[in-house]
Amino acid sequence: MAEPAKGDWYSNKDLYEMMVELSKGLETTNAELGKTQVLIRDYNGLREKIAELEAIVNSFKNTKKDLRWWATIGVALAAVVVAIIK
Repeated sequence: MAEPAKGDWYSNKDLYEMMVELSKGLETTNAELGKTQVLIRDYNGLREKIAELEAIVNSFKNTKKDLRWWATIGVALAAVVVAIIK
């Protein structure tokens, strides 16, 4: 039965060995896909964290601009008070 019948390309043994090899290849591919899914999930989590950090940095930038404005007003008022006192 190891000999292929007339017109057959592969014997049953050859087909079985090919199926086993294909199965091993699919197992490897599935393991790599699992790792890829974990990496993608982690990447998406990092993107969310970066978005949160960008929002925090932008709020600090706006606070810094507000502080400059209030400092400028304070200096101007102090100059006016000093000018009035002299």
